[in-house]
Amino acid sequence: MNFKKLTLYSSVFALQGLSNAVIPILPELAGGDSGSVAVSSLIFSGYFMGAFLSLVPLGILADRIGNLKVIRFGMLLTALSGFVITFSDIPLILGIFRFLEGVGCGAFFPAAFSILAEWEDSQQSLGEFNFLLNAGLAAGVFFSGVLAGFGIKTAIASFTFLAGLSCILLISYGKEFTHSESKIPAKSQQDTSLLPELKSYLINARKTMFQTDLGKIWGISVLLYGTTGLLNANYADYSASFLSKPELGLAISVSYLAAMLSSLIAGRADFNYKNIVRTGIILAAAGIFLSVKLPLLAFFLIGAGGGAAVVGLITAVSRTNSSGFAMGLFNTGIYAGLGLGPVLGSFFLGPLGYETLFFGSAVALLSVFFVKLE
Repeated sequence: MNFKKLTLYSSVFALQGLSNAVIPILPELAGGDSGSVAVSSLIFSGYFMGAFLSLVPLGILADRIGNLKVIRFGMLLTALSGFVITFSDIPLILGIFRFLEGVGCGAFFPAAFSILAEWEDSQQSLGEFNFLLNAGLAAGVFFSGVLAGFGIKTAIASFTFLAGLSCILLISYGKEFTHSESKIPAKSQQDTSLLPELKSYLINARKTMFQTDLGKIWGISVLLYGTTGLLNANYADYSASFLSKPELGLAISVSYLAAMLSSLIAGRADFNYKNIVRTGIILAAAGIFLSVKLPLLAFFLIGAGGGAAVVGLITAVSRTNSSGFAMGLFNTGIYAGLGLGPVLGSFFLGPLGYETLFFGSAVALLSVFFVKLE
């Protein structure tokens, strides 16, 4: 494995591990017995709303000043946010810095995907990258549950330390990226006026969303991550009577282990990306249906489906446009789903209850089969 891959892969592992380390301890972060489902959902969703709002602007910035600089900024902001979250117990502060942590994520992913999409082995590299992405997510929830007995934020502190190490690597050895960061250099965009450039991006966004498959891909991403995010955000409260913290961490981490495996398989398989996406959606919906009775099997299916689907979706986007802007636009769908799904779901939780809400979200996810990709 070359140094560029090692740096990107270690960074995404730390970033995603930190983001997910809050899930098993959401009720405690929200204030323990005095906390509410709404506060838990806001702490969970703050990260994804930060990512959602920053993905496109920072994707544009990556095209303008270079991917590496934006990746460095994203990891520095991630490490700073993790440090504050580790030492603060005030829900408002936690929410603010979860939002800023999400902005760091929004800086990292468009630039990283843009770099990966330009490599000769792009589909394989995307599969490997998604493998480490899900490894980080799995490690985050697993160690958060397992280490909770040593201190409720032990896992958060650990992944903050790893994010700091990734920052040092990116700052110290960034020259490894400079000669082959992209087939399209950060170009002479410094010589271009920003306002006309932004207007051009807005026109391009409209054309890309409505005249290509990207709009459909975006909608699929919103549904996939909205339904699975709704489940993840509420499962700690739903399962409190029958799963301990370590058991919850194990159950959720199984989904990311499954996503790791399915990402590698999908990245190396010689299948049409449309079939990969459809297969992933079926598996994820089946997992949501089973979550009320068989947690381990349910989360395995959700992870396997999501991991396969996202490789297919990213491959579909890269065939349209591999720029940081396009990747940022695509990723807004992921984080719109993760950010809005739990919040919107909380409005229906009272009248419907957990199980009916989960079943309804699975049915909504299956509506993807009415969307035809070209």
